[in-house]
Amino acid sequence: MNRHLVEKDIRDANIYVFDNKHFDEYESNPSIFEPSRQKDIDKIVQRASLDGNNNILDIGCGTGNILRIASNYFKNIHGIDVSANLLGELKKRQNNMRLLVGEATYIPYKSSYFDMITMYGVLHHILNHRNVFNEVYRALRNGGMLYIDHDPNYFFGRFYHIFYRIRYLNKHGFGTAVADLSEYHHTRTGGLNPLEIKDALLAIGFRSVDVHFRLTTNPNLPFGYKVIHTLLSLLSKIYPAKSLFTHFWILARK
Repeated sequence: MNRHLVEKDIRDANIYVFDNKHFDEYESNPSIFEPSRQKDIDKIVQRASLDGNNNILDIGCGTGNILRIASNYFKNIHGIDVSANLLGELKKRQNNMRLLVGEATYIPYKSSYFDMITMYGVLHHILNHRNVFNEVYRALRNGGMLYIDHDPNYFFGRFYHIFYRIRYLNKHGFGTAVADLSEYHHTRTGGLNPLEIKDALLAIGFRSVDVHFRLTTNPNLPFGYKVIHTLLSLLSKIYPAKSLFTHFWILARK
């Protein structure tokens, strides 16, 4: 199968899916906007701003969650997203953000421009990350920070994906075939390997890459999933194996 065609299909699926998202409904996504998660994001962004607070870019900015948090700490707020509809609505609501329709593989700014670049829930929508990381590295200044979060952890997903394939046999886990394709690493691979991402970032030239594992904070999980979540939480406190965590986040410094 032609890799370029597959990448185009995934990109087109993401544009279609997110152009058809209702802005306010998406803003209520419990796995992203749950209060304790918002506090964690705030701490990470604030900490990064202490080393440089001029320019921040959020790739896949959607409805502007990261950007609203960042506006408390950074002077110039920039966002890129594939969805013209979401960005159009965000522009109506926020006049302090510089927003562009675009993709992660091309950042239309000069090299070494940003103090921080964030990608929250983005990588699992993209088949190949090498060009993305190269472009992020180019756009970050020396000493700048890359923050990646809210992607499914392969070490957990390699087991969960067996259950997923059985549960959604001949069905669409995200509602439609197009939505399933847009959630590529949720539906096709079981997640992303953060250790492989770390190696890729170091190979590009990032001088430090810290990987952190975490459990989802989604308060709206069905009862059965909440039981499993509680069990995973208890087990991870006893022995924090990477296979016990649903998600990961990464901080990489150029």
